[in-house]
Amino acid sequence: MRSLFSLALALVLSVSVLAVGRAGIAEASFHCIRIHAVAGGFSGNNNIQFVELRLGQPGQTLLGGHTLQFLNSAGTLKATFTFPSGVTNGLTGDSVLVATSEFNSNVAGGAADFVFSGANTTGANGGDPLHPVQLTGGSVVWAGAGTDFNCALGPPPADAVAYGAATAIFGMPAPALPASGTTQVLRLSNLNTAPSNNATEYALQNVATSTFSVASGNLATDFTVPRNNGRMVLKLSAPPPPVGGVAEAPEFTGAPAATAESSSGSDWSGYLLAGGIAAAAVAYAGGWYAFRRRTV
Repeated sequence: MRSLFSLALALVLSVSVLAVGRAGIAEASFHCIRIHAVAGGFSGNNNIQFVELRLGQPGQTLLGGHTLQFLNSAGTLKATFTFPSGVTNGLTGDSVLVATSEFNSNVAGGAADFVFSGANTTGANGGDPLHPVQLTGGSVVWAGAGTDFNCALGPPPADAVAYGAATAIFGMPAPALPASGTTQVLRLSNLNTAPSNNATEYALQNVATSTFSVASGNLATDFTVPRNNGRMVLKLSAPPPPVGGVAEAPEFTGAPAATAESSSGSDWSGYLLAGGIAAAAVAYAGGWYAFRRRTV
């Protein structure tokens, strides 16, 4: 009987240790990550969008299978991005950048780590999977599905930021995303391991004005966006204006009038004609005057 009890106790302890170990591994792999920045457009183009995550603790690199969810102001799910794999760099402050293809077309010095595509992003309720960030109000939720705790062992999800008129999970919503004509994005002001209040933690900030590499010692203190997992801050450039087709030749409206500034021979013809008429008038007047004197 005692041996049976000992065996049962050992089994319970083994299961408990395994469960704690799995929870520790899960927390160390993806839970201690914050949503650092959200952009819904740039310099007049709503298709230039990105979401940047930042690691609040080292080792948060096992992202494969976890999600970013995009909701509108009413809380309706519009799109879900699923990470196809993890990332390489995993120091505290390292970034993970997910963006649209238009973002990659308008940055210098690198690219996003992941691109929203039909292979990794699904639309819902009429949402656009290739451009999922909602304007001007909405929410972005990191690791919401199936997540039981965040880095501070709080309620799910791991992190979420609501902005504009959306309802916040953590505190009050952050400011609404700006119009796409600006160069501002919604950015986190700290690297706290757990979210507290979207309204006080997030603010509108300008994106980087140059491309540069961030040293490993500055990852946790340099908040400049956007930055990829290769530790490159990427400068966004204004997109070119849309092409409206081949321009037509201007309509012909007749020969231009002669101008005094022109030096071509054809432009002097009017003056020569006027001079001839004036000379003929003078000659006629002189002849008429002489005739009258002979007949008086």
